[in-house]
Amino acid sequence: MKKKFKLMSAVMILLSISCSVWAQVGKNQVTYTIDGGTFHHQLITINADPKVMENGAFTNTVGNYLEINLGDKAMNIKNGTKWGLNIVFNKVSTGAAKVNDPIPKGVLDHQVYFNLEVQANGETKFLGIDLQKPAKTPGTITITRFGSVGGTVEGDFQGTVIDAAGIKYTITGGHFVASRKS
Repeated sequence: MKKKFKLMSAVMILLSISCSVWAQVGKNQVTYTIDGGTFHHQLITINADPKVMENGAFTNTVGNYLEINLGDKAMNIKNGTKWGLNIVFNKVSTGAAKVNDPIPKGVLDHQVYFNLEVQANGETKFLGIDLQKPAKTPGTITITRFGSVGGTVEGDFQGTVIDAAGIKYTITGGHFVASRKS
């Protein structure tokens, strides 16, 4: 009976450890599929280090919009991010918005957008909206979960972005889970 009890205790401990680890998988993570340039229906996964100050979900000081930053830079690494996502959303709650929807007055970023930082042919490319012709880079962002500070902000994104050379990229199946820092 003692052996059975010890075995059962060990199994319960292992089960609780694996469940708590499983609950953390995917937090501070981004996934999406990219097509365009050198990318051909490539699935991208970014695991962000939550200890890096810039990673997470932040509400601005006025409290009228949300910014989400997730990048692969790790703590104590001198080089910057190679893969990243930056989202500016016009609500501090769940909901949906179109890329280029306005953000309340007094905000530096005047519209909803998402930008990506990617690696292609050994160089960093920044992909974002076309400021001159916004209709060329449509998209949507949906916040599906908006937790309290310390909780989780989760959502989806998709759309078209361009690089500095004007090459278009299609982003589909975008999903993120971020720690809410403010």
